Amino acid sequence: MKKILALVLAVVMVAALFAGCKEQSTVKTGEFTYNSYSLSLGTKWNPHNWDTNGDSAIMAYIETPLVDMSIKDSKNQVYQWIYLAATSITDVTKDHKDDLTKYNVTFAEGKDANSTESGYVFEIKLNDKMKWENGDIINADTYVESMKLLLDPEMKNYRANLYYDGESAVAGGAEYYNSKSPIYNAMVPSYGEGETPDYSYDLDAGIAAGHVYINVSTTAMTLASYSLSDLVNSYGAPAAEELKAVAADANYLGYTLVTAENLETVKALVGGCLAPFGINWAETDEAAQKELLMEALWVHDGSISPAVDFETVGLYKVDDYTIRYVTQTAIELNYFLTSCTSNWIVHKPTYEAGYDTTGALKTTNYNTSKETTMSYGPYKIGSLETDKQIVFVQNENWYDWEKVNDQLVSYTDFEVDGKKVQQYQTTKVVIDVIADEAAVKQAFLKGELDDWAPEADDLVVYGSSDRMYKADETYTMSFFFNTNLDHLKEMDKSKGNTNSVVLTNESFRKAMSLAIDRADFVKATAGYTPAYSLMNNLYYYDVYNNPESQYRKSAPAMEAICKLYGVEYGEGKAYATLEEAYKSVNGLNMTEAKNLMKTACDELVAAGLYNKGDKIVINVGWAKGALTSADEAQITKLEAYFNEAMKDSGFGELDLIAVGNINDRYGDVPAGEYAIGWGAWGGAAFYPFRNFQVYCDPDQYDINEAANWNPKTEELTLNVEGKDVTMTWQEWSGALMGNGQFANSSFETKLQVTADMEYLYLNKFYRIPMCGTTICSMLSYKLNYYTEDYNIMYGWGGLRLATYNYNDAEWAEYCNSQNNELKYT
Repeated sequence: MKKILALVLAVVMVAALFAGCKEQSTVKTGEFTYNSYSLSLGTKWNPHNWDTNGDSAIMAYIETPLVDMSIKDSKNQVYQWIYLAATSITDVTKDHKDDLTKYNVTFAEGKDANSTESGYVFEIKLNDKMKWENGDIINADTYVESMKLLLDPEMKNYRANLYYDGESAVAGGAEYYNSKSPIYNAMVPSYGEGETPDYSYDLDAGIAAGHVYINVSTTAMTLASYSLSDLVNSYGAPAAEELKAVAADANYLGYTLVTAENLETVKALVGGCLAPFGINWAETDEAAQKELLMEALWVHDGSISPAVDFETVGLYKVDDYTIRYVTQTAIELNYFLTSCTSNWIVHKPTYEAGYDTTGALKTTNYNTSKETTMSYGPYKIGSLETDKQIVFVQNENWYDWEKVNDQLVSYTDFEVDGKKVQQYQTTKVVIDVIADEAAVKQAFLKGELDDWAPEADDLVVYGSSDRMYKADETYTMSFFFNTNLDHLKEMDKSKGNTNSVVLTNESFRKAMSLAIDRADFVKATAGYTPAYSLMNNLYYYDVYNNPESQYRKSAPAMEAICKLYGVEYGEGKAYATLEEAYKSVNGLNMTEAKNLMKTACDELVAAGLYNKGDKIVINVGWAKGALTSADEAQITKLEAYFNEAMKDSGFGELDLIAVGNINDRYGDVPAGEYAIGWGAWGGAAFYPFRNFQVYCDPDQYDINEAANWNPKTEELTLNVEGKDVTMTWQEWSGALMGNGQFANSSFETKLQVTADMEYLYLNKFYRIPMCGTTICSMLSYKLNYYTEDYNIMYGWGGLRLATYNYNDAEWAEYCNSQNNELKYT
């Protein structure tokens, strides 16, 4: 039977997502080692400041979340919440309304404490069997003290942002995090239209006193609602060297002291950053220059924000094994449970023993080595060789182990398909650092590795293997454009392009989209599937209550894509129903593409931007690494599609040149380095209603299409619940969640707004979706899995349910019998 594998990371196969195929009625004896590989290892797996996928991969073995998801009914793909470090989590808001005022929560519009019945106060009953690997108990004090350490204003922990900001932020967390911190005030207070700005601050005296600062990363300055960094990196402001120089001297909060020595550099930076707004600094008089400069500056005279006591933070102990968590904003129980699938606790003695107070911020070396790590998960670090290997062994103090015949064994506390099954049969996990793909492949085929993620060329060879496992991901690969005429002219002049100004024409870009044979295109890479929209079938809008609530299958979402590609339905049309019409969409209409190309050519010639018959050459920012044969095959196919559409249109031949080894193609395209980029957005599969923030909210995300438009000022009018409503694109992108204008509206309203935005955004053709990515991996014969049917809620069941066909000794014997040349085709 074919089974399916799950991947946690793109570069490392993590055993934490494996699942076994059958219940073990008896305990199988022996050692069961899972051998995997990674391009690199994590370096800091501290839950308070972890950074990379490598860090989180280690955390998956040594932590136990409050809750998780697992299989309830594999045949019908039914999931269940399972309680681990917690025994229950309940919404007790209606019984503890006093906490809403005590911790100063933020209410939705029209709500107050009296009218609020749910969504803020959650009571968490803790598992009283939980211990650290050294036997120390884990109780309510552990959780409260760990939150205090996480939000410590003297540490400014990176991952504190998950708890002082966002949908499950703890009430009062932001205030405590910023407690006793330096106060930086805008030199020129913000002012509204028609108001008189205050330029009374004595700039020269402030600089002399050491009170004047500039911050290149904040979007809160009076001058503009963009950061100086974004204006340079995303909007092409000509001040890259100045930005680099100023940023290099920033303090731990991001502020750089303005001095007599660097004042001219600061002026040049601010002046350059005004260029995207059409302001020529050199032609601006001295008085106006000074006022604009002051609007970009900050004043810190040594003042410190008031001390805030941790008692104002909405996390408190009820008894030794009960805590209550008060959220800053309302959140539905299932989404709160989702936030509890990660944990924030640390072993306080080890954490504090690692303190370093010599810098501006206090730091800790907690969870950076075997010696500084304290596990409370099913595994602990057995050995660690930096940049070489990490080994995980069973943590004998994990709460759910029992000893059977001198082996640590565990069975689920919940039922899977109607029965309790053995969990965590894996006794050891070994992850070796192997950077060479050929070496990984060889080790897998010899039986030395239990997983292998083949690259494109090998996917063709092993694509039909019964040990090749695939699953769709949320990521959609797309072309994204820079349509800024000035940028494109400069690229034609100095960046190796020729006539890339054609991309300013919407008809040209639409023709590109309609010319792509996506079903044929994905043949160039075995790991791709055709895509015609921004969000695929993995996006759910009410997944916890309705497992059929796929955004993509809703009527508004299907209507949006049919409309985008001109597919009609109804009486007298090719398709009788919306669903039939949607299923027919393939994105290809070469006839219309040819007509649009002719229209585009005529328009560009008339505008004086193009001469008929001239060749077009466009560099495409394609990859962070070196180009593969699959990359070359993809760009060749795209070039052929486009040239076919351009025949007899008046355009000359088009050459697309894929460029690899680019550090940041997502930033280089809007900055004017490349006219086209190749990349993906994805993730947050249970939050389709906030998806458009990645395209429309530059305050939160680096917008790939930033050179084309300004979503903070461009307005959009939508008909919502029978009324025309006008907001900026940025405002619409946040209107369906949190405290947004339509956050409490029905799903029908939210689906319609999201679908309208998807159609209208894609119809700009700033971005052309082409294909979805998939997980593709080979699995050795050593392992079995629980289910072959992927479910976004639980994957394939997790390492928790993994079982083995062979123990280590049996596997070695089997590999020897095959001369260490295993056949997978």
